Amino acid sequence: MRRAVVLAGLLVALATAAAAQSRPLAVRLAIHTSLMGAPDVIAVRQGYFKQEGLDVEWRRFALGKEGRDAMIAGAIDLNATAPTPFLIGLDKGVPYVAIGVNSLFCGSNHLVVLKSSDINTVAQLKGKRIGLPKGTITEFIFVSKVAPAHGLKASDFQIANIPDAKDRVPSMVAKAVDMAALGDPFVAIAEHEGLIRPLEDFCRYDVMPFMLTATNRIVQENPASVVAYLRGWLRAVRLLKEEPEKAAQVYLDDLKTLGREVPLSVLDRALRRMRWEPEITPTMDRYLVDMARDMLAAASGDRIRAMPDLARGVNKDLLRKATASR
Repeated sequence: MRRAVVLAGLLVALATAAAAQSRPLAVRLAIHTSLMGAPDVIAVRQGYFKQEGLDVEWRRFALGKEGRDAMIAGAIDLNATAPTPFLIGLDKGVPYVAIGVNSLFCGSNHLVVLKSSDINTVAQLKGKRIGLPKGTITEFIFVSKVAPAHGLKASDFQIANIPDAKDRVPSMVAKAVDMAALGDPFVAIAEHEGLIRPLEDFCRYDVMPFMLTATNRIVQENPASVVAYLRGWLRAVRLLKEEPEKAAQVYLDDLKTLGREVPLSVLDRALRRMRWEPEITPTMDRYLVDMARDMLAAASGDRIRAMPDLARGVNKDLLRKATASR
């Protein structure tokens, strides 16, 4: 009898292991509409995910925090978002982890005005309105670092919440705002069309990382899918680094499906303003700690209640496995 019970337990364990191994590789992916989504777009269009045996169901999002909220709703498994919404999510108990660094995008995130504007510096924003997405790292860095560097306090200007980057240039044209924070490819397109004049990017103030995140559920139940995703994504990053013009052409083909036209050389130049450094290094660990401390000390805006447990909020093993198996 005892032997039968042991045998039955062994059979159940073997069946469970076999089911886990046979589980299909699939993910639901959020793809950012700005250049942070370029590797995902390229991996989809080049078939990199399929070549890794991965079935990807994807949706576009204009903000990383929108993808995060879709994760909370159970609709998305993988998303890229900035440290501020990521840390707020950890503070609120969102069951997810950072699995890599999507990009460092400060060089493609600009403060812009209309070409005809008489504003030449952020210091001239006093008494005026700036359009940017609230609840993002762009707002946090602008209020906490950019404005003070130009002698401005938060009370010196007004912020108009414009979540989608594609709406910010029309808002300036309509005189609803005097300046906007704008990322590529929208900067490159609007500048090429002669509509805007960039004043400066954000690199003087912050590297502005974007974190790759995965729900705890997919990490625990189907880690092979996450590793397959990372392998396909890393192939796209490699194309961006080693064959930038080819990568720009693939991304341009996708933009054309959305009705956006820009010369390849313009988009290529914009993509080269991005930095692709996937590993969560000790430097990035310190950055997340410092950002969390800044958010704890913030008087308003993006705040957190307590220091997050970043040891539990970061998983470096999956990227290591993906890198080792390439």
